[in-house]
Amino acid sequence: MTIVVVGAVCALIGSLWIWAAEIDKANRDREENYVRTGLMHLAETQARLMAPMTIWNEAVKRTAVTFDHQFVADNYGSYFSEYLNYEQTFVLDGLNRPVLAWEGKQETSLSAYDRLSGEIKRLSKDLRERHYIYTASGIGFTSKTNAIARLTVLDGHVYLLGASLILPDSTRHDLTHYAPYLVAGAHRLSNGELAALSKGNLLSDITELRNGQTVSQDQARAVFTDSTGQEKAELTWRPSRPGLDLFMRALIPSLLVSAGLGGVALALLHRSQKTARSLIASEARAKHMALHDGLTGLPNRTLFTDRLNQATERLRRQGGAVAVMCVGLDRFKDVNDTLGHSAGDELIRHSAQKISGMIRAGDTLARLGGDVFVIIQTDTDAHSTAALAKRVLEGLKGQVTLESGPVYSSCSIGVTLLQEADIEAAEALRQADLALYRAKEQGRSQYAFFEVEMDATIKLRKLLETGLREAIHVEAIDVVYQPQVDHNGRIVGVEALARWSHPQRGPISPAYFVPLAEECGLMMDLGSLIMRRALIDSRRWPGLKVAINVSATQLRSSRFLPELKDMLRETGVEPRSIEIEITEGMLLNDDQPTQNTLNALRQMGFSIALDDFGTGYSSLSYLSRYPVDKIKIDRSFVSNLGVDPDAEALIRAIIKLAKALHLSILAEGVETQAQSNILRQAGCAIIQGYLFSKPVDRNEIDVMMEGQAANQVTHITNGRYIAGVR
Repeated sequence: MTIVVVGAVCALIGSLWIWAAEIDKANRDREENYVRTGLMHLAETQARLMAPMTIWNEAVKRTAVTFDHQFVADNYGSYFSEYLNYEQTFVLDGLNRPVLAWEGKQETSLSAYDRLSGEIKRLSKDLRERHYIYTASGIGFTSKTNAIARLTVLDGHVYLLGASLILPDSTRHDLTHYAPYLVAGAHRLSNGELAALSKGNLLSDITELRNGQTVSQDQARAVFTDSTGQEKAELTWRPSRPGLDLFMRALIPSLLVSAGLGGVALALLHRSQKTARSLIASEARAKHMALHDGLTGLPNRTLFTDRLNQATERLRRQGGAVAVMCVGLDRFKDVNDTLGHSAGDELIRHSAQKISGMIRAGDTLARLGGDVFVIIQTDTDAHSTAALAKRVLEGLKGQVTLESGPVYSSCSIGVTLLQEADIEAAEALRQADLALYRAKEQGRSQYAFFEVEMDATIKLRKLLETGLREAIHVEAIDVVYQPQVDHNGRIVGVEALARWSHPQRGPISPAYFVPLAEECGLMMDLGSLIMRRALIDSRRWPGLKVAINVSATQLRSSRFLPELKDMLRETGVEPRSIEIEITEGMLLNDDQPTQNTLNALRQMGFSIALDDFGTGYSSLSYLSRYPVDKIKIDRSFVSNLGVDPDAEALIRAIIKLAKALHLSILAEGVETQAQSNILRQAGCAIIQGYLFSKPVDRNEIDVMMEGQAANQVTHITNGRYIAGVR
């Protein structure tokens, strides 16, 4: 009996070993396929980004019609290097002859094209044949079809190649009859991209083998060759071995059973069955982990792509429409910064649960990372998609109680409605992401549908973001001051205001670049720059209070108070000469960090002003709970004085409220003498607006203060400040 049991156990162990080896081999093949598919997807995505710069009437005029070397260098050499991450860019004429070679950040010799000429010629041949077939058939050649990508090997490294024809964006005959020029780019696969590919596919670190380097036999490999099959490069990583892991777990029980007596045969059988079930369950868990987000359990990017491909396949067969929605949590970074990452994770799980309850059983909710969720809504139309977006907006809006404290939650949504089945998942996601940017730019807590012109808007935003980052770095932000005066024209304070002029785009409104700084993580640096300038300038005007706006990001940052104290020591400014202005919206969450910071500012000697009063939320509770010294009546109320009787009644009520609470009051946006008279009669002693002066630089404030010190009278003539003797 013992021999039979041992023989049976040995047979079982041998079977498990073979099964484990087959599982490991299948897993290795699957991982290699993930690597190859991921790299090709990366190459195709990068190639499609060429299209906005190649389908362009002006580009055809400056290449095929009249070759403008500088234009080609700027828009294809420099631009593709800086924004599309191509280390080498080549422009070929209609006969596939190189006319521009660009490497790194500068133009190089056309001989640099020789190393890649064979690969690029094959790309050009395939793309031009495709263009000929589409044109001859009367099919439009779109930004999606006007891009082709390949993987190749050069000097033992994997390169991503992309090419796109320079075509007009209209059907003008004077532009379409020219043989189109072609732009090709080459990008060497980087370690960072390999790391991202590893993380996205749940693989160990993928590395590129150097010449002569050897690796152990248990390493997984993906071999790439050039078109001739001679030169090759290898990527390697340590594959997961679920079969071996499961085998080792089953081995010890099997050995114990084999060393026992015949009486343990039944126990061995039971154990074997249990082990088999464990293997199946473990494999199921492994498959689930490979396709789902670890934090929320929702489908991840891989499963999202598969579900979207299934949806578009049904769209091809049945027609209709499929919607892809990007849902981004508003100001999620503030939650992480103030309450910690555990609170951020808790908010993400809460949001995932809420959204899951709002979609249909046949729809898909996925999490692609960070605070962004994606919804695939099948069998829909524009009306149904908008209705779902509204439900999600309402469902995620409001106060959420986390373990670390309450937070206010809201979201913005970008939507693309797919009615063509040949769109790829990456392009659909890109369109929804662009629409999400638009929703956030328009003020958050809303949804926006994708429109073609959003591509240009995002490019402009990137341009301005880069310019703002550089302007803050070199301190090219100006600070101007708008006087705050009594009804006799005597200046009692000034408000510091930021101004920025982009080198190419000219002056940019603070209403645009301040929110841009918030979104790009530049608000602390921008706020510190303005604060330091205002503190230094305040020493020029003894006895004059300088008001400085402080954002919610600054108030909730642990850097704010220490940096402010350092500035006070450096400049020697007394806090009592500075007024900190905040908006009602900052107090909405009623969070403890904000309250602690405001109390600390008050104890240091700063006065606190509540800006844009009456435009936000229920302010009475804030006035009693926070250390506010002054309220500023918003310009939207002042502009209606003398026009809307309700505006005057509302302002009188605000003034009575301020006096009852022993608060100072100031009216913004005063532009006419009639408005000033009404405010004076209502009891508002201090005004600010164009009636007295627009925002001016510090030198003009010096002139105003000198005139005031000399007991002079100020007049307004055509909106300009003029001083005259009393």
